[in-house]
Amino acid sequence: MTSPVQGPAFSWPARCVALFAVVAVGWQAHEAWLQTGESPDRFSLTLFGLAGLGLLYGLGHIWRTRTLVDDTHIRQVGWSHQEVEIARLTQVKLIYIPYLSWLVSPRLVVRAGGMRSWVFHAADRAVLQRFWQLAHQSQLPPGHGGPSSAS
Repeated sequence: MTSPVQGPAFSWPARCVALFAVVAVGWQAHEAWLQTGESPDRFSLTLFGLAGLGLLYGLGHIWRTRTLVDDTHIRQVGWSHQEVEIARLTQVKLIYIPYLSWLVSPRLVVRAGGMRSWVFHAADRAVLQRFWQLAHQSQLPPGHGGPSSAS
């Protein structure tokens, strides 16, 4: 029996890049609005508002989401919640890009029968270690350029 591990789903640099991207899109939208020289109609304002809400929701998801792994389940919680029972897993793939995991968050893609699949992100070394165990039934090689356990 192992102790549960949890950590952020996305690293600090990835969160900051996402924040910068949302601010840049907002700035460019503002600049484009000023270039038109006329007031936008109600439909355009509605679309602009919905797009802004979508961007803010995605940014909030990146900043809030945490991944938890225990002996029986993998959970990802934030604004949305997903959970899968480890005993039901039929396929497990770990997507990990060495030396770029600070930007491209490692993820575990799992299938538990049928066509449904789940994607769980991990920026914490302990969670990534558990992902590695699930995917390879072995230990993550030391010093392999993975994320640090600092959150």
